[in-house]
Amino acid sequence: MFALGIVVVIVAMFAGQRDVMRLGMFLIALPVVAVILISVARLRLSSRRSIVPHQVQLGTPMVGRIRLSLESRLPIGVVLLEDQVPGELGQQPRFSIDRPGLSWEREIEYPLLGRVRGRWRCGPLSVRTTDPFGLVSRDQRFTATTEVMVTPQIVHLTPLAASGGAGRSGESQPHRIGVVGADDVLIREYRPGDDVRRVHWRSTARRGDLMVRREEQAWDPAARILLDSRAAAHAGAGVFNSLEWAVSAVASMGLRFIEDGYRTSVFEADGSLEIDSLSGTNRQASSDLLISRLTDLRSRRTYSLRYALESLGAEQGGELVIAVVGRLTADDAHGLLRAKHSRATGLAMLIDVDSFAPAGHAQDPDPTNAGAGRARDDVDATVRLLRGDGWRVVVVTRGMSVADAWAAFGTLGGRRSGTMPIPAAAGAVAGGTVAGEAAS
Repeated sequence: MFALGIVVVIVAMFAGQRDVMRLGMFLIALPVVAVILISVARLRLSSRRSIVPHQVQLGTPMVGRIRLSLESRLPIGVVLLEDQVPGELGQQPRFSIDRPGLSWEREIEYPLLGRVRGRWRCGPLSVRTTDPFGLVSRDQRFTATTEVMVTPQIVHLTPLAASGGAGRSGESQPHRIGVVGADDVLIREYRPGDDVRRVHWRSTARRGDLMVRREEQAWDPAARILLDSRAAAHAGAGVFNSLEWAVSAVASMGLRFIEDGYRTSVFEADGSLEIDSLSGTNRQASSDLLISRLTDLRSRRTYSLRYALESLGAEQGGELVIAVVGRLTADDAHGLLRAKHSRATGLAMLIDVDSFAPAGHAQDPDPTNAGAGRARDDVDATVRLLRGDGWRVVVVTRGMSVADAWAAFGTLGGRRSGTMPIPAAAGAVAGGTVAGEAAS
């Protein structure tokens, strides 16, 4: 408009049109007046922002709130607001306020959704104000931001004993016993799944019921958890990615073990996550550290679990080894067998990755579905290999919850239970057979 006014004035001067020259002068003066108005207005803006809640689980909605106040000496035109929001949480919200007046205060809310696990920063807020003529705009940007933490989905799991007594002793809560001697040998009744080698014959003969030792719980138990974080070993998109299911399972189980007093260690494709918890001490800090490390975890480009298995195998002791894995090669499967010490109990959640792949995005486009058949054969072979070494294996398909997979460990013994003959000495005392978990 300013340039147009200059052109009109020059043309009017050569044409001798004084009235047209006045019009050009008006076009020149109008932008200048708008600049003076928005400068003299001395806008004072203040903003307070928050996101409720600031920490959510994956797939949980949030609400962003911005309280903006404005004071001005002179009237202004339109106020345009835009908040910087990462695409992982939603679209950038934009608002416009028409005729705000000399003094104005308002709270603005907009929805957010934790669609991707991680830490995200919202803000800063950008504000654009215009003069009443709409000719001049003034841009301002606040510096305040808000951090949002989208954690893995946490599922409440029952104690270990309620899941079928996966531990060696079948007890849900570990104990410390500081006395050395006969008190270290605790006796209880036999439960299905107990090792027959732990039968305490003297107590069995005295009581007439089969009794077993549980001296293993005289020490701090430990649980080692392996998380397969390789990108190539998983499939799916967004919240329904198989990797997100695995991270959720590890987070839920880790919190369960920490709550039960287990020394908990977590290993991923690149090695240890360095979150070793201490049994019975500062459990809340251990739980927070576990969630924090898993929140920051990203998929790895490595194609082998060698580093994870080496770190897992280097950790001596521990009565539980839990593996949450995707596609396994033959080398990875045999390495997993070697990482479990002979006295440890192995639990494995084997994810059927192909079931997580979106429809029409199968990795093998073979119309005869031969690729799916080979994938199923690989899963079955891995299950047979692990179960042959004494592992309890649950095959996870899309739609199965973490709680269902955890509870399935308890039903494995029931589905594969049978009668185990007792040695002659035991038969003479107990007079029968013991129901136990048959070898796979």
